[in-house]
Amino acid sequence: MTSPLRILALGGLGEIGMNCMVMEIDDEIIVIDCGILFSDLDHFGVEFVIPDFAWLVERKDKVRAIILTHGHEDHIGALPFLLKSGIRAPLYATHFTSLMIRKRLDEYGLMDSVDMNIIRAREKVELGKFSFTPESVNHSIVDAVALLIDTPLGRVIHTGDFKIDPTPFYGSMMDLSRFKKAGEEGVLLLLSDSTNVERCEHSMSESRIYERFEALFAAAEGLTVVAMFASNVARMGQILEIASKLGKKVILSGRSMEANSRLAVEAGYLKEYQSVLISLDDLHLRDRKDVIVISSGSQAEQGAALLRMAQGEHKQIQLGKGDLVLMSSRYIPGNEKAIGRMINQLFKQGAEVLYEAVHDIHASGHATKPELKQMIEAVNPRYFVPIHGEYRHLVHHARLAGECGLAEDRRVVAVNGDILEITPDSIRVAEKIEEPRVLVEGREGNDVSKLVLKDRRQLGEKGVVFSLLVRNRDSRRIIAGPDIIARGLASEQVESWLLEEAKNRVRHLVQEHELQMATTGVEPDLQENIRIELRRFFLANLGKKPTVMPIILDL
Repeated sequence: MTSPLRILALGGLGEIGMNCMVMEIDDEIIVIDCGILFSDLDHFGVEFVIPDFAWLVERKDKVRAIILTHGHEDHIGALPFLLKSGIRAPLYATHFTSLMIRKRLDEYGLMDSVDMNIIRAREKVELGKFSFTPESVNHSIVDAVALLIDTPLGRVIHTGDFKIDPTPFYGSMMDLSRFKKAGEEGVLLLLSDSTNVERCEHSMSESRIYERFEALFAAAEGLTVVAMFASNVARMGQILEIASKLGKKVILSGRSMEANSRLAVEAGYLKEYQSVLISLDDLHLRDRKDVIVISSGSQAEQGAALLRMAQGEHKQIQLGKGDLVLMSSRYIPGNEKAIGRMINQLFKQGAEVLYEAVHDIHASGHATKPELKQMIEAVNPRYFVPIHGEYRHLVHHARLAGECGLAEDRRVVAVNGDILEITPDSIRVAEKIEEPRVLVEGREGNDVSKLVLKDRRQLGEKGVVFSLLVRNRDSRRIIAGPDIIARGLASEQVESWLLEEAKNRVRHLVQEHELQMATTGVEPDLQENIRIELRRFFLANLGKKPTVMPIILDL
């Protein structure tokens, strides 16, 4: 009897990002994608979130392969942490994706220990009980693929991130007939990207962006800055081609932009446009209207080139009246407020800013509802599980599958930690593991525990107070202090009065403490009494309890 196919999402089901899916049959496992989720808790030291690999590490000897669908950070960014956890399975990726992975792993000194295998569209790869065939898809990064995975129970299609673009800048429209052919042969399960299921119009083609850019570049009265993801090689190629056509020059601003352009050239893209590029140092030698800057920092990342321009702190690019900034990328969920502030700052510099809400200057890389319907109808799977989306996206996508004729018992809305069991006759959530995520700080990926995060929230929201005393080690009498130091508590005017009164409270406690020792011979816990009294005092006067740290030095 054939064992069921087991599928576990370690990320990507319930949020946009951190995509990581595990497939298991008997003693063999494959992992599809291994990404990060950019954190909206960065002000508490949490830089990003990665999957918790504990479940996988317990079964690391079963892992036959790690397959990457494309090179975006939310699909490859957690690879260093997976490898550092002890899993050393071969990697499979297309050429450009492999270069993006190499750059990522080189930062962690891990590339030499990796078995990297380059895959090509429509070339089948055998992996024991699993085999897979990559199929080219359109997305906002080159060399993206869907996976047609063959198992002993039937075929599984994992779309990766995709859209149906009739006129992409690089390559051709994804061949939907390949998916229809697979459907005619029989597909056990379809796992499909849900990101843009709420959008009801067909996604915009890259050719539309080309037309908009050409018109805007031609009409430029000052410097033009295009803010975009550094991984969008096709968008970069469009800009370079238009600049060449109009006799303009292009500057790449930002380390990631420069690094990814070099990888694109290595992969065979952008080579014909190298003469269009100039150095940032040469900007002052050119008429500003004849220069286009392609900049990183579209998500308002701290220290990024665009944010420094917005704040007037960029050493070589100062924006002003007549300059134009094009925000040609989507907002990553959680970054909306920071991006809004940056756009306001750009306007304050005097520049005109165009962004997706008011102008068609960005084409999403994700299929909308009509395209998702085309995929479901082409594949006609026995079972359907929506992936890559927040929970509402998964629900809407499952309903769309219902509109396409899939009965309710043939579609499952699963979330991270659900272990699905699929047979030719059934699909069900068989087990659940605790929500598999790790909050990460620092380059080495140190885990920020929930307790540590709670403490940081407490400090950030309510402030901290230190009470300092010096005590004679032998007599136990206070010989210096108290000194009170506060951070993040109140305004300077209010705080000075509060701290002086807090000192009086501590002095009174010290007097009571010494009196009790003299009369009873019993020494109370002075530190704890100070902590309790000061928290009560600040609550009464500020309406909040700061973290109080009483420190007594014995000399």
